[in-house]
Amino acid sequence: MDFVEVEAKTYEEAIKKAAQELGADEKDLEVEVKEINTKGILGLLGSKKVRVTARVRAVPEDPEEFGKKFLIDLLANIGVSLAIKVSKLGDDRVLFSIDSADADVLIGRDGDVLEALQHVVRLAIAKKFKQNLKLLLDVNNFREQRKKAIVVMAKRMAAQVKKGGRPVKTKPLNPYERRIIHTLFKDSNDITTSSEGDGHTKKVIISSTRSGNARR
Repeated sequence: MDFVEVEAKTYEEAIKKAAQELGADEKDLEVEVKEINTKGILGLLGSKKVRVTARVRAVPEDPEEFGKKFLIDLLANIGVSLAIKVSKLGDDRVLFSIDSADADVLIGRDGDVLEALQHVVRLAIAKKFKQNLKLLLDVNNFREQRKKAIVVMAKRMAAQVKKGGRPVKTKPLNPYERRIIHTLFKDSNDITTSSEGDGHTKKVIISSTRSGNARR
């Protein structure tokens, strides 16, 4: 309901009635008086009627709040119930933490559905606000669990490189996952990393520092 039109004997009663119908606080209403009809002498005798239209005052929406609402509305269409908490992740990234009983549906295989959702939300925000918001979507702490698994995998592969001397490649990873590996070895004297492939997912090559590969 965008607005209501109500009548009452006084302005105060009209505002109260409008707030009840809109389910909002009186202080959050924009009100326009449409008619004041007073019968009697100077309003002291007879009846009085006040008619007003009221709507909830628009609140400027920021990209984070828009993204949260966009996600809730999108997933409600497929029957997924969830709660979302938005917080800062470092200085330039926003984290959308989703808590849902339907985590498997939202995550997909190795996080592929989660990555697709993240991409859609980023596009929606970019279209509305003309800005590229750096955001990360997570469901039931999947990202942290995934990060631990990737670190274990990368360390095992690095040990293999040190022992055999030959570079090894990971399976295709998304940018967030590749960044985990690059960051893990950025200060290493023995191991260097680089990315291989085109598109959103790429393989990470883990090599001995003698290979001279640059990180990307």
